[in-house]
Amino acid sequence: MGRKCKKKDCPLSDPTANHRSRARWRLRIHEILEPARPNDRISKLVDMGLIALIVLSVTAIILESVENLATSYAPIFDRLQLFTVSIFTIEYLLRLWSCPESQDKRYHHPVKGRLNYMLSPMAVIDLIAILPFYLSMFFNLDLRILWLFRLLRLFKLARYSPAISILVAVISTERIAITAAVFFLGLVLVFAATGIYYFEHKAQPEQFTNIPAALWWAVVTVTTVGYGDMTPITPMGKIFAAMVSMAGVSMIAVPAGLLASRLTDELRLRRESYEDLLDEALDDGIISESEQQTIERHRQQLELSEEEAELLLRQAKRQSQKLEYCPHCGEKLADRKQP
Repeated sequence: MGRKCKKKDCPLSDPTANHRSRARWRLRIHEILEPARPNDRISKLVDMGLIALIVLSVTAIILESVENLATSYAPIFDRLQLFTVSIFTIEYLLRLWSCPESQDKRYHHPVKGRLNYMLSPMAVIDLIAILPFYLSMFFNLDLRILWLFRLLRLFKLARYSPAISILVAVISTERIAITAAVFFLGLVLVFAATGIYYFEHKAQPEQFTNIPAALWWAVVTVTTVGYGDMTPITPMGKIFAAMVSMAGVSMIAVPAGLLASRLTDELRLRRESYEDLLDEALDDGIISESEQQTIERHRQQLELSEEEAELLLRQAKRQSQKLEYCPHCGEKLADRKQP
């Protein structure tokens, strides 16, 4: 072990050749499985194929709930399930194998990096999406209960949607404020359920049997849904319900306002970051090929659409042209670069 072959054309003549070859293959697999770059046709085809497979799989799950279709086309549904799970399993294993090539430093270590990747939200969704199929092979489970977990395959589409990725980034940034708002909302629900129980229990013992049962009324009232299956009839119960309803409107608006405000700020910051890069590239009046590649990579990282990026580029070019002439005398400005 560890010896070299004397023949130059033999792979064993360079012990690191196999390692470099695996690294190249791992990098290429990672590039293919990640959202496609503009000039990578294979990656685009893989993305389109996986999106189509996710939609087909979820459609089959929905149609499978129709009893007549499930009985008549059971073999087709079974084969389709086996095919989709096989593809998703291969995809999951390849993502796990190639994750050290990610730009995220948390995944660079060959062991700890893969463990960190397995705990990432998208990897957990990928695993849960295929896990019910394998569990049903070893345990006697009700597949109807597993439909909910199989429908998590819809969340796999988040990889290919810039809007969802931006929303996830916003939620992650505002997680402390959102957690505080949700915690306070939970307190309001418990308070509302307890209050309505004491006001309505004697008048409607079959409806408001206990506080946990009243919690359903609290959720429906605070969210202003109002199904009408549990309604207060006592004067104090009605007054209390009106107060809870008004409090619910303001409580629901808090996390919504936080998300809307942060989403606006996130989009503005991404545009400003892209504009700064464009201004730097246009400092000499032209954008070189290397600068163009850097700009494109930055656009993809910021999840900006091609149309929006083109609009920002035109604006940056117009602004750059205005700076070529002095606004006071109209003379052409000298090159700012040192000779």
